Amino acid sequence: MDSLPLVGDRISLSGYLATVKYVGNVENTTGIWIGVEWDSPERGKHDGVKDGKRYFSCRFPRAGSFIRPSPQVLRGVSFLQALKSKYVEEFYGTFSQEKVILGSSNGAIEVEAVNLDKIRGKFANLARLREVSLENELVATVDEPGSIRETCPNVRGLDLSRSLLPSWTAIAEIAAELPALQRLALNWNRFPEGPLGVSKMSSAFLNLTDLQLNGTFISWQALHQVTSFMPNLLSVELGHNGLCFLEPGNPNIGADSLISSINLEGNQCREWTRICQSMNLYKNLERLILTSNEIDRIPPPTHNDSPSLNALKHLSLNLNNLNSWNDLDALSLWCPSLISLTLSGNPLVESGNEVRYTRPFIIVRIPTLSILDSTAVSTKERIDSELLYLSYISQRFSNDESGSGLAQLTREHPRWEELSKKHGTTLSTSGNTGSHQDRLSRKLFEVLVWRVAVSTPAATTEWINPTTIRALPSMSLKVFRLKIRKTLSIDKESDFSLWLKMHDDSWTELQQVDSHDLDWLGLEAGSQLACCIKAR
Repeated sequence: MDSLPLVGDRISLSGYLATVKYVGNVENTTGIWIGVEWDSPERGKHDGVKDGKRYFSCRFPRAGSFIRPSPQVLRGVSFLQALKSKYVEEFYGTFSQEKVILGSSNGAIEVEAVNLDKIRGKFANLARLREVSLENELVATVDEPGSIRETCPNVRGLDLSRSLLPSWTAIAEIAAELPALQRLALNWNRFPEGPLGVSKMSSAFLNLTDLQLNGTFISWQALHQVTSFMPNLLSVELGHNGLCFLEPGNPNIGADSLISSINLEGNQCREWTRICQSMNLYKNLERLILTSNEIDRIPPPTHNDSPSLNALKHLSLNLNNLNSWNDLDALSLWCPSLISLTLSGNPLVESGNEVRYTRPFIIVRIPTLSILDSTAVSTKERIDSELLYLSYISQRFSNDESGSGLAQLTREHPRWEELSKKHGTTLSTSGNTGSHQDRLSRKLFEVLVWRVAVSTPAATTEWINPTTIRALPSMSLKVFRLKIRKTLSIDKESDFSLWLKMHDDSWTELQQVDSHDLDWLGLEAGSQLACCIKAR
């Protein structure tokens, strides 16, 4: 190492990235030490305190370390050095491969790209580059003014994830020389909190539409400051940032925001009302990803809760802690324009007495839905779901004609009266319950399903303990397969095929055409199916 790094510099050691927080002596030792905060929260041993004395502070209690200056401590390269090293280099050979980590997957999705040397050959003329990925290339500094614009002026997408760039000012200096830049990925970087250089930021991101800040631990308020310099921004990713509470933003900053998509996957947000208050800043918000957070309740909005998500059309609530049907009744009030919803992984849809009714009950409680868990909701399925729902209510409340019973009915099933008028049904007090339930009993049918660990039914002679599954004729094959996977406890990694037993005792495989419903496929009451688990 020719010179010591400065506080605030970014370094890499043995593949691990860190920010320099201290340079100097440490009591009871000799020589110079470098105090660093590792990007990985569990990489270090302390939070900047050594033998009771604090030398620096860390965001996490075990992210700090002291290291010695050495040639192994890398300070990084300039943007153009990294660009030319990656895109203008000697061919690696016909069968060269590299591993590429996708987007906001937190390292979970990794693919191998084959023959990247041939692709690089086509981009040796850097001026033709449209998409540039310099992830993990240790970009640390900006080149001479004008040199980046002269070298690659047509870049529209840039990935600077896991870099050594020390500040938003450095990012702005690079972006300012890329006038066509629309997509910018800065995942897993670390930027200091504090005032931003207005002179640098104000003209750097004028055409930016997509911004990725996954794993950066940026605060919600800091995000507002940064995006205020991005007037055409449409999409923001903020996954795995440790966000717990989203403070309501400054309305003067986001009043004219065009942002229509926000991804908050993998955070720790819990309070739904507070989330809505924060999102109310974005009047054009149509897509919100809240997968893998800690939301456990959606209370109904009150007269003080003006921030309904009126424009929201697409919402992901997978892998949260919702466990009450009232949450979905409230959700439809918060999001009156909701078109698509995903809810898998919540206790409400994974367990409980009503788990077999989850899809139709969700469809009924949110009347605007046309897509649930990535599967279309047809008009026929909605009608069948509403009739099933009314039948369920009739069975629960037909014997309770008291005022308190009807009050409970209205409280637990706010759409009951509306749906009763729509379908011309009432409770048992009218004397029509029996005929109504007969209509539903004709809709629902039962099939027998055998689970066998073979590729085809012809490969087994053991038919033991079939499972009875109830379904609606309008249920799509995709939803039916999900129901079978859950009922038979088939893990997500295992694939299976479904075979229908014909009247001549032969078997025919049901082709996986998601748009076909069970009625179209010929399933009826008493149908026998073999679920053949394919060996991994």
